[in-house]
Amino acid sequence: MLGELLSQPFSGFPEEGLKFLKLLSVPKNNSKIWFDKHRDEYEIYLKQPMRELIDTLSGEIRKIDPDIVVNYKSIFRINRDIRFSKNKTPYKSLYSAAFAFDRIKTSEIPQFYFHFNKDEFLFAAGQYSSDINNLRKIRKSIYENFRFYKSLVNEKKFKNYYGNVSGESLIKIPKEYENISDENTDPLLEKSMKMKQFYVYRNYRPETVLTEEITDIILDNIKTSHGFTKFLNNSIK
Repeated sequence: MLGELLSQPFSGFPEEGLKFLKLLSVPKNNSKIWFDKHRDEYEIYLKQPMRELIDTLSGEIRKIDPDIVVNYKSIFRINRDIRFSKNKTPYKSLYSAAFAFDRIKTSEIPQFYFHFNKDEFLFAAGQYSSDINNLRKIRKSIYENFRFYKSLVNEKKFKNYYGNVSGESLIKIPKEYENISDENTDPLLEKSMKMKQFYVYRNYRPETVLTEEITDIILDNIKTSHGFTKFLNNSIK
């Protein structure tokens, strides 16, 4: 409690943070030798400010929903996992964090996500993973609660911010939902049964992260996408 009272609002990342990511995006710089030489810059201009942002967000997100877990483990490592990737570049040229319900973020579950790099600041929410078990549960939940789901994704502010729900889709409706394919079927229901991902996103200028506005934008987007993301999360329980 005392820590929350004493903490200062986040004023934005230093401009050097964006410069670091821009340099890291240059192929010749994306190496352990270069990164180790510039590690202090990463620590000072990216890692520490991101922790300060998390400190500011944690109390405010708790007010939105105490079930959303926010801590330093919400921050993604800048190191890339190259074990199963053809791309052996060791570092990401973006910096990111995510928050999930009831547990620390993992790639398989619905979450709130943001990243920034030299080109953009992006907020996203929903189910990005194509985990087959979770997808079956989400489709079933949408099918059984379609009117409620439709009201969430057609809510005025949600629609203005994100447009339609994004994600890869199957060509055909799964067999268990083939009965809905007729002229009386709501197109949104038919589309949703084909989807392999359910997420929304919004882009901002990269310079946004240099100001205190970044905090308000993240919180505003979490509020706007909260009902949608919580519906997906409840579906996989």
